Amino acid sequence: MIYDENRFRIDLFIAPHLLPQRAAIEDPYLPESSSEFSFVQNLTGSWSGVQSETGPDSEAFSLYGQSILSFGESGLHSQWTVGDQDDGQIYQLHWTRDYRGRAYSVGLIQPYNSFSSFTAAPYLYGVEYRSSNNSRADNRYQQGAPLEVNMPVRGRVEVRRDGRLLHSELLEAGNQLLDTSSLPGGAYELEIRTLDDSGRVIAEYSEFFAKDSLLPAPGEWRWSLQAGQPAQLNPTETLPDAAEDIFLQAGVARRVLDNAGLFTNVAATNNTQLLEVGARWVTPYLELSPSLLETDSGRSGYRLYAALTTPWFQLSANESRLEDQGSAFVADDYALLNRGFLQRNASLTAPLAGGQLAVRYSERDRGVSLSRPEFTLDDEQTAAERLTTLEYRRNLFRTRDWLGELTLAHSDADGQQLTTASFQMRLRSGRWNHSARLRSDSGDAGSEGLRAGFDSTWNDRDLWALELDQQLSAETDQDGHYLRSNTRLAGHRGFASSTVQYLNKGPQQSLNYLGSFSTNLMTNGDGFAWGGERPYGSAVMVDIDGSPEQDFEILVNGVRRGYAKGGGKSLINLPAFGSYEVALRPLEDGFYDYSEQSEILTLYPGNVAQAEYAIQPLILALGRIVQDGSPVAHAKISIGEYSAVTDDMGVFQMEMRADPRRLQVPPVRWGNCRVALPEQSSGDHWVNLGVIDLATAQCFEEGLEHASR
Repeated sequence: MIYDENRFRIDLFIAPHLLPQRAAIEDPYLPESSSEFSFVQNLTGSWSGVQSETGPDSEAFSLYGQSILSFGESGLHSQWTVGDQDDGQIYQLHWTRDYRGRAYSVGLIQPYNSFSSFTAAPYLYGVEYRSSNNSRADNRYQQGAPLEVNMPVRGRVEVRRDGRLLHSELLEAGNQLLDTSSLPGGAYELEIRTLDDSGRVIAEYSEFFAKDSLLPAPGEWRWSLQAGQPAQLNPTETLPDAAEDIFLQAGVARRVLDNAGLFTNVAATNNTQLLEVGARWVTPYLELSPSLLETDSGRSGYRLYAALTTPWFQLSANESRLEDQGSAFVADDYALLNRGFLQRNASLTAPLAGGQLAVRYSERDRGVSLSRPEFTLDDEQTAAERLTTLEYRRNLFRTRDWLGELTLAHSDADGQQLTTASFQMRLRSGRWNHSARLRSDSGDAGSEGLRAGFDSTWNDRDLWALELDQQLSAETDQDGHYLRSNTRLAGHRGFASSTVQYLNKGPQQSLNYLGSFSTNLMTNGDGFAWGGERPYGSAVMVDIDGSPEQDFEILVNGVRRGYAKGGGKSLINLPAFGSYEVALRPLEDGFYDYSEQSEILTLYPGNVAQAEYAIQPLILALGRIVQDGSPVAHAKISIGEYSAVTDDMGVFQMEMRADPRRLQVPPVRWGNCRVALPEQSSGDHWVNLGVIDLATAQCFEEGLEHASR
């Protein structure tokens, strides 16, 4: 304590360890829902196929539906699908609640939270109770494992789960990493099929896929409990069949240091019990995630993920191994563990000579044909076991509008070599982006040659309220040519994308096509709307009273997330488990009368919160009041229901709520007098009333008396 007698001041100092700690986030959980009752029906479709002169025609399609009857933080959830391999199936139907870090689900579920890297989460008639990061306001991270395929020639890849198409894209020749960000979390098997341009199947195999768990929040436990009867999808039945087995699983994780955590997971069925333990250690330069598995029958497995980040390079490696069981799988029985496998992958990236060097290596067991899961014959279509990729990219020049890039790559797939060199130039010009490329291939698969191509992409930017991207591509080589069109449209009623590619190589002609769409039907009891630019399970229903058919931009946390139409209700789809600041901004030119205040809305799955705005277009009226040629200062005048006061020069301006297309200005009122308006000039959002002479006013008796004064 220090006392200053001259200023009568006392400074009191307290030791830091005696002060109370204040959390950086006062409440780490989301507030209550901004919606009480709502119903959401999301529809998402995808398709993929080929029409070929020399190969078989094929097509695949799926229609997904997510139905949620929501009551605040709780709701009845259903997911169903109709596709080319079934007549319609319901694969989730459960009551769930996820609020303030705790979640439970009862019914036909697929457990959401598991700490295992080996146990696939089954469809389950049962119950799940778990800790949840969804309803936390401080958790935004999720990491997926790499998924790499080999393409001996250019073609298409399809990724399926339980026979349903999850992802499809067109790929160049070589070893290619797939974008797994849209794949659901958890641990499960994927069916991967690669096809060439004519639709011929190159390889089809299954691969185990898992998404990494996070470290728990400091001082908190992460845990999960699941119990029930496993369910197996049956293409001939609407609901999955219940297996003659039980499933029990429990897991727990804890952060033991600031940068390290431990987890353990136990699972059991009638025939198998297992224990898995693991850890996660993260430093600024090194990340390690090991785990070990052991079953009651002596079957074991392990997984080790490591990542090293330095100023000179980034290195990551992953190895997973699960011993195969002694007896063969029975198709109708539920298996707690999948077939044995061995998977290794590693990647190295580093800057080199002004460019970027990347080296990737993948190794897995010999791919198993999906039609023969028990054994593999020599003549069956399988994938390569070892993939090695060396790639170097470098910008040769860069200006404001131009970019030149060189790419050198070498791929090896079980000894099958492919070397490519490509040069690409890009030009940005307004709404257009152009690129020209030259590529040379040399390899063992008969893909040697030189190819030249050109792409042009057009984006509407702010031209329209909706978002439109259109790309046209052309490519030619010594054997033929390609033509491709990519279209992406996101608007008031939904989202759609389409890709069409035409190949002409003499006798070989084919047409590849793929695409997707999504839209939503939603109600909150007070109104109904359909549309939305994104396939999210919650939304804000924007109700604009006034300004019919005019477009308004909706800003969420300061960023555009869609647009709404005046005079009706519009949907702005947003991810569940979030608090959003919603505001509105006119897209049309002119002046508008509305409240610019934003409001914060909290959304949980299936919520439809409502934001209401009363918006009227404004006309700016200008004029000058004189009497016998002299300006009338500080005079209060009225036009209809609107009033204004003149300045020292007799000039006034006022805002009038009216439609600029049907504007009729009544006479000016001054006291008890009316003054006819002279000839007016006007624009889209303003009107000039000119010079108004009070000497021409028509007044009542009391008005004349007032005027004489």
